[in-house]
Amino acid sequence: MWHCVTTMSDLDVGRILAVWIAPDGDELLLLTDRRTTCWSLRDERASWTIREQAGGDGISPDGRLYRDLASGLFYPLLGSHGGRQVREHPAGGYITVDDKAGTVTVSDSDGSVHDLSREGGFGDWLVASFCESGDHIVVAGPRCLAVFRVSKK
Repeated sequence: MWHCVTTMSDLDVGRILAVWIAPDGDELLLLTDRRTTCWSLRDERASWTIREQAGGDGISPDGRLYRDLASGLFYPLLGSHGGRQVREHPAGGYITVDDKAGTVTVSDSDGSVHDLSREGGFGDWLVASFCESGDHIVVAGPRCLAVFRVSKK
C-alpha cells in the first residue's frame, strides 16, 4: 500500500521544470521557474533554496543534469525531457503511466493496484519513478509533484 507523504503545487513553488529523488527517497531536488530547492522529506522542509530560474547556470543545455555549483555534485533530472525513470520495483510490481489520460497506477508484487493520480492532473508532461531503494515513488509534472512512500506492514 502506498500513501502520499508530500505534494507541491505550481501555485506554491512555481511551474515545475524538473525533479531528482535521492536513492533512499528521503530528499528531492526541485527546479522551478522561480528557484532551485533541496527538500528533505524526513524533515518536511527545504534544506536549501537558491533563487535561480530554471536551474540557472547549473542546468545542462539538454536539461538532463543539474550541477550544484557549491558542492560540485551532479543530479540526473526527471522532467519534460523524460529522464531515467525506474518503473519496476526491485521486489516485484511496477508503475503504469497513461500519458493521454494523465493517470498513474502502481501494482504491488501481490497484484494489488493503487491509483496515484491527482485531481486536476499533473500538466502537459508527466514522469513517475521509484527511487533506487524502491521505498518511495515520485510523480511529477509542471503543475504538481507528489511523493508516495510504501506503508510498512
